[in-house]
Amino acid sequence: MKCILSLFFILFNTFLFGQNMFLAKPVTHFVEVYDEKGNLFGGNVGSIKGSPLWKDEWCNANVEMFNGKTFNNMKLIVNLVNGNIHFLEKDAEFQFIEPVKKITLFYSSEGIFDSTVFIKVPADNNSLYEIKARGSNYYLLDLVQKKAADTYDYGKSSGGKEFRVFNESYLYKLTTSELITVKGKTLAELFKADADKIPSALNKAKKKPSLKNIAAIIAAW
Repeated sequence: MKCILSLFFILFNTFLFGQNMFLAKPVTHFVEVYDEKGNLFGGNVGSIKGSPLWKDEWCNANVEMFNGKTFNNMKLIVNLVNGNIHFLEKDAEFQFIEPVKKITLFYSSEGIFDSTVFIKVPADNNSLYEIKARGSNYYLLDLVQKKAADTYDYGKSSGGKEFRVFNESYLYKLTTSELITVKGKTLAELFKADADKIPSALNKAKKKPSLKNIAAIIAAW
């Protein structure tokens, strides 16, 4: 009985860190993989070329949970296939169990230090949205996913599968938590609740707005 109890407490302490700061579980990078058409890919996941991760190296990051807890200077990697966020604890890899609201990742690209912010909306949604522009009323978000897409080699009908990034832009209204797809929308359709605040020159434009136009409007509020 003592051996059983000792084992239980060891396992419990392994998964519960920092005085109930967060719950975690061991993870692997692959759970479910979908192809570019949204169908579950049931083949050998290890045979897919490329990586399911946003970046293959661990990034320093700050984390904000939906329950209000925050953590700084964590080592994270982000899985764009299933939306899971992994962290290092004493050289072991774990995944958050509690819903993560926002992560700010710090990294270096070609010698330049930069940062990227991902959010999840709502809490039970595994999708990761990168913040491209932010204001007091709206965010411009980029839904970033990786899916198993077909590749084609010269002289062959198919070169197998590879992980490919798929992006889709959204307008996110902070007061209502509404996500509005940008594709095919006019400015009046995107900002219909605040149409009177849109600059008249942009509001009357016949063509669909560019992401730069939308970002400029959001930044101005």
